[in-house]
Amino acid sequence: MTDTFDRVTALDSAQIDAAQNDDAAQNNAAQNNAAQNNAAQNNAAQNNAAQNNAAQNNAAEPGVTARQWVRAIRETLLASVLVLVSGYLGVVVLLWCVVGSAPRAELAWPAVLVAAVPGWLAAFQIPLHIQGAPLTALPLLPTALAATLIAWAAAKVARRARLRKPEQLLPVIVVMGLSHALLGLSFALLLGTDGSPVRAAPWRAFAHCGATASLAAFVGTVDRCGVLYLLWQRLSRPTWLALRAGVLASALVVAAGALVFLGAFCASLPELQERSAELGSVGAGLGASLLAVLYVPNAVVGGWSFATGAGFTMGETTFTPFGGALPEPLPVLPLFGVLPAEPPPGWLAGVLAVPALVGVALGVHCTRGTTREDGRMRVLALATVPVALFVLSLALLAGGGLGGSHGPLGLRPVLAALATVGWVATGGGSTVWLLGARSPADREQDAVGAPWADPKRSGSEERDESAEWDPAEESAEVSEPPEGQDPPEDEGPAEADPSEEELLEVEDPDADRDVEEVDDAGTPESDEAVPVGVRGDDSSTGSGADPYGVAATSEAGPG
Repeated sequence: MTDTFDRVTALDSAQIDAAQNDDAAQNNAAQNNAAQNNAAQNNAAQNNAAQNNAAQNNAAEPGVTARQWVRAIRETLLASVLVLVSGYLGVVVLLWCVVGSAPRAELAWPAVLVAAVPGWLAAFQIPLHIQGAPLTALPLLPTALAATLIAWAAAKVARRARLRKPEQLLPVIVVMGLSHALLGLSFALLLGTDGSPVRAAPWRAFAHCGATASLAAFVGTVDRCGVLYLLWQRLSRPTWLALRAGVLASALVVAAGALVFLGAFCASLPELQERSAELGSVGAGLGASLLAVLYVPNAVVGGWSFATGAGFTMGETTFTPFGGALPEPLPVLPLFGVLPAEPPPGWLAGVLAVPALVGVALGVHCTRGTTREDGRMRVLALATVPVALFVLSLALLAGGGLGGSHGPLGLRPVLAALATVGWVATGGGSTVWLLGARSPADREQDAVGAPWADPKRSGSEERDESAEWDPAEESAEVSEPPEGQDPPEDEGPAEADPSEEELLEVEDPDADRDVEEVDDAGTPESDEAVPVGVRGDDSSTGSGADPYGVAATSEAGPG
């Protein structure tokens, strides 16, 4: 009876335990289902909230853009008025200095204000006709100053209106250009109705003033509104590097032209002093010198054209390093004293080394700033395009008629641009060919033996090498007991050494983290090259060295 009772009791206990387990499993399943339902509802609510926020943002974005446009237009109108008034007053002051320095000059402010109208038009490179004679060789210095003032004002407007996107540039450019175009048109029409001896075509005044102001406003806001970043994203790496090299080469062209002009100026100092003395008075000399200063940028462009071998023309005479002299004396102005009255000596042909040195400097820049995979010759070839356009534009603006019987002054724009391309390509190509194999980037690439432009593959290889060595396996192999002895009993995970397990668990994620850091460091986010030695140091740390000392612990354990 006792055995039977015990059996029945055990059976009832087992049934009760089974029933309790079933109830617990059902409760857990119900709780899991409820949790899943709650998570799904939360996700759906979050998605709906995100969609509502996106719809609200899309609905509010046109209003924000409209407010930004209104504010940008208002700020640009105010800036345009200030720029126009400042530019006109600057021309008035300059004209007063030039005319007032002349002997027996009678200054009347109304006459000066009227005479400043064609001066303001000349600052925007608008061709003038003085009693029927064309004056198209206009000074570039006032144009550069006016463009700088417009660019500075546009940048201030973009900062005050908080314009940060390329599409937000449109109101600034349009308003700034249209305001200058309308004022230029008004001035040109005014000259045609007041009986002035100076004339200007109204359509030219509208087009030149509008184009100059729009271009200057674009240049002033190109960095503020992210246009450069957009170009950096859209252009390929060689094209972007070529654009930067072209800007550098353009600056070198200006510096080289200034160097040539400075040499000619120093060599012609006696002639310049004689011409200043022939003017008769100190005031006249100061006025003529001030007028000559306005034409210094034109002379710099002429110096570069002369150095390239293309030369320039004055009337029917061509001046090059190989020949050219004035057939008749020019007006008594200091700047004309730079032109040679006799054929140049033979050693003057050495000035041709100046554009060659510019090409060498550009070649050094391409060698140091680019890698072998970028194609240095390709970057150099693309860099000659903006340089040629730069020289062509300046040569077109710097030359023209002088408004009298002398001239016209021609800087031979097409020939100067082609000669610039030839000199830059020759000097730069030779430099790249000679120094390309000896560049630090190529030496480092050859020493490492890995592709410079493929950092991800380098990181995966390091990950594979580090994965081949497993400290756990090495520890297991070393700790095997010798033959003839029983292995130690498995005492369970509770009695295992926790220090070794922690070390082994820490090893793998840190190795992956090291490899990920190598991948991040090896991927350039900009046009800068990857620093030398990044992969070499990280690979030695990730695969060869053991920062946690696991290998040493495993080897020392059995001994």
